[in-house]
Amino acid sequence: MNTILQLLEPLIGQEIHIGEHRGTVIEIHDDPPALILRAENSPDAFQVDYLGRPRSMAQPTWTQPIVGSSGGNLHPDLQRQLPLETARALDEFIKSSRS
Repeated sequence: MNTILQLLEPLIGQEIHIGEHRGTVIEIHDDPPALILRAENSPDAFQVDYLGRPRSMAQPTWTQPIVGSSGGNLHPDLQRQLPLETARALDEFIKSSRS
């Protein structure tokens, strides 16, 4: 397992606030590093098949990159919510991967 996955894996199951959105981390990606969040307090949405026909109801999800808008640092909303050691390690990983 690579370093970024080791740093992100403990976040699975945690509730994260990004701007006005609140979600629970349900999955992580390593390339590019991102969190997959299940939206909390939002109505279920229709899940459609490949033809666009409604098939089932599902809670909305979204992918949240861990980098901020500059692309060189940890997303500011994540910095404020993660344990200090995790935030520092993720920030260092982001900076080292840009070099």
